[in-house]
Amino acid sequence: MKKITFLLSISLFLFLFSCNKYEEVQKQTTPIEDDLTPDMKQFAFMGEVTSTTCGTCGSSGYDNFNSAKKNNSGKIIALAFHCNYPQDSMDCFGLRFSYENSRDGGSGIPQFFIGDSLINLHSLQPSITYNLNKTPEAQVKFKTTFTKDSIKVNSKIKFFKNVTGEYYITFFACERNINGGSTAGPGYKQSSGVSDYKHNNVVRASQILNNAYGEKFSTATTFTADQTFNYNCKIVLNPKWNYNNIYVSAVIWKKNPDVMAICKYLFVNGWDAQVYN
Repeated sequence: MKKITFLLSISLFLFLFSCNKYEEVQKQTTPIEDDLTPDMKQFAFMGEVTSTTCGTCGSSGYDNFNSAKKNNSGKIIALAFHCNYPQDSMDCFGLRFSYENSRDGGSGIPQFFIGDSLINLHSLQPSITYNLNKTPEAQVKFKTTFTKDSIKVNSKIKFFKNVTGEYYITFFACERNINGGSTAGPGYKQSSGVSDYKHNNVVRASQILNNAYGEKFSTATTFTADQTFNYNCKIVLNPKWNYNNIYVSAVIWKKNPDVMAICKYLFVNGWDAQVYN
């Protein structure tokens, strides 16, 4: 009888210990997201398909991309998708392929998407202004924590309208200030670029491998105003990248209900903390 009582006591102790240990771990890993309140602010989206081998990209494309960022500082998501590996060492393989083939079917370089439209690189601002004047239907806000080999992202997504559809979220890890000038190594020197050329807004990775459109943050297809969702993820980093120059941009997409359309995912909104001077 004493032996049975002793065994029961040990079992109870282990059970309580395991419960306490579980609760302790949960308290340590559960993110505090009360400060993540998305603002009712509409951003514009500018996605560039470029390459170090593209002379136009290094001259007029570069100037227009940077002018658009500066003129719309604090209210534009700017992404540069590189291609032509191995001549271009910043090619993000499947991620760029996913982006391009679900936007324009792979029309090559250079190209600029503003919102959901392929735009002449010399007339970007009218389309940017048009997108900024839209009433936001949803928005996201997030915070990041850098670890040794990844970025942890905690976010909150909020709807401002009653809407229907399939909504997706992507968190892009981007790198700035990559040397592309005269002293740059193979695969980084920009064709037609100036001697101190810098690659900026370079898409490096996202939270979903080889998928520029992320994943659905809800299985629902009907959303109401003020409805919110928490979304947490991790972006794996390459040790070859300069972590000091890595930042995160977020984009909310809506799957195009027109299955015959070339543009498969429609830009809804986005957010990051970049200010361009």
